[in-house]
Amino acid sequence: MDLSIPIRQKAPEITATAGLVAFAILKNKLTPAGVLAGIISATIHLLHPWPAFFWLLMVFFLLGTFVTKIGHASKSHLTQSSTGGTGGEGARKAIQVWANSGWACILILSHAYHIGISPVHQVLPIGIIAQYAAVAADTFASELGILSKGETVMITAPWKKVAKGTNGGVTMDGLKYSVLGSGLLTFVAGMGLFFTEPRVTMDAKVSGLLVMAGLAGSVIDSVLGALLQVTVTDKGTGKVIEGAGGQRVKVLPDGSRVQIGTDLLTNNGVNFVMASSASILAMGVAYVLDLHLQPAR
Repeated sequence: MDLSIPIRQKAPEITATAGLVAFAILKNKLTPAGVLAGIISATIHLLHPWPAFFWLLMVFFLLGTFVTKIGHASKSHLTQSSTGGTGGEGARKAIQVWANSGWACILILSHAYHIGISPVHQVLPIGIIAQYAAVAADTFASELGILSKGETVMITAPWKKVAKGTNGGVTMDGLKYSVLGSGLLTFVAGMGLFFTEPRVTMDAKVSGLLVMAGLAGSVIDSVLGALLQVTVTDKGTGKVIEGAGGQRVKVLPDGSRVQIGTDLLTNNGVNFVMASSASILAMGVAYVLDLHLQPAR
């Protein structure tokens, strides 16, 4: 079997993966395990015959990196790190990579197997795009919404004000940023699908569904955070303490930390459940309303 042909065909994707891996290592964006997980995820995406899914992953990573840097100095003083010092996102771990791309990988493998088989073949692309619309919406809401000068309230009790960074806390600006993130990823998906093989298009109804799925994902994330995720605060400062890599924050008896909420899911668990739920919701609606991608004319 001559492997040179598929390698040449995938040269842009392979080059992009190598470039982002180098960037992630040099800028400490991913831990070594995170880099490996990123390579595996990217490989699954690039092996699919539709290149648009791979580029959607790349754009999500770049946009996520970009919005994380916005207001970084201010954000670092709004929360605290569980390892000491100011808050803010450090190098992302493997589990964080899978929390944001794992469900898409499952759907991509399933779609590659079911290509040409209806109706599964028709709804799976909707689910893949919806997954990324949801994680983008959540990333924009988390990274930009925390900078909002408006009040942060608990989504399950909107009359209750909470500290910035509280799981389940939302702002009006955060919801607006959710729509922005979801809309951007939907637009990128539309362009990618149109300009790469097999050249398909999404109409206004499909685009609207995907944007709303992204917003729904962000809301689901907040509801899950409020109901199933614990928030740990520092008694002295009142600031929320963030766990490294999205993991649980240790709370010792009679210590300086206060634990609030139900401890069933970590931040990574919430992200995965949110992404898969928004994706399944979008696929369900698309199936019921017979919405799907159309061949480009």
